[in-house]
Amino acid sequence: MKAMKIFYNTLAALTLTCALTQQTSAAQILTNGGFESGFSGWARSDALGSDGTFFIQSGTSSPFNGDPVPAPPGGINAAMTDAGAGGAHVLWQDFIISGPASQILLSFDLFIGNRAGLFATPATLDWTLIGNQQVRVDILNASADPFSVVAGDVLMPLYQSQANDPLVSGYTNFSFDITSIVNANLGNNLRLRFAETDNFAPLQVGVDNVSIVTATTVPEPSSLLLFVSGCLLGLITLMRRRV
Repeated sequence: MKAMKIFYNTLAALTLTCALTQQTSAAQILTNGGFESGFSGWARSDALGSDGTFFIQSGTSSPFNGDPVPAPPGGINAAMTDAGAGGAHVLWQDFIISGPASQILLSFDLFIGNRAGLFATPATLDWTLIGNQQVRVDILNASADPFSVVAGDVLMPLYQSQANDPLVSGYTNFSFDITSIVNANLGNNLRLRFAETDNFAPLQVGVDNVSIVTATTVPEPSSLLLFVSGCLLGLITLMRRRV
């Protein structure tokens, strides 16, 4: 009876050790999230007839109009829209996660410099629709049109400017837990999209420090194996003595 008690106590100790010796491994999914290598890893598109685009920006002036903007919050570069006339512009990176993760976190820094007197946010990125001055960040199905806002294409809306938002703001960090939407689309190509439309006045959108990190909890193999081996050896020796 006493030997069985020792046996169960040892099993309990092994279980506790398994929990304590777990550690989290993290992996970065995106490429060049700080734009230090220009637009390597990223794709851009400008709607037909648009003026301007997403530029690589550094310093404290917007890349086309020279408006005052904050310096990139990470490194020396950021991505930023600027133009002399109306248009719609998107910046995106596709990614795929093939296996489940315990947590998937998306984060980015976003600057908005709206030189108009208001935001206007119709359910479209069509810049020819008068009264369209907005910013969007979404996770899309990668097979969707880069300018789509259709519900079936937008898997997870992350940010959209609103009518009463501050017109000009410094870089703001946004962070989202996207575990559920990614785990529901394992093995599928997904798209992180930054979009901007303006037809009232220039609208600068700065993007920097873009990151998608997966975290998976795994046991620490060396310490766990050493402990389990020692406990099992001791348990076998004890049981033999009791027989």
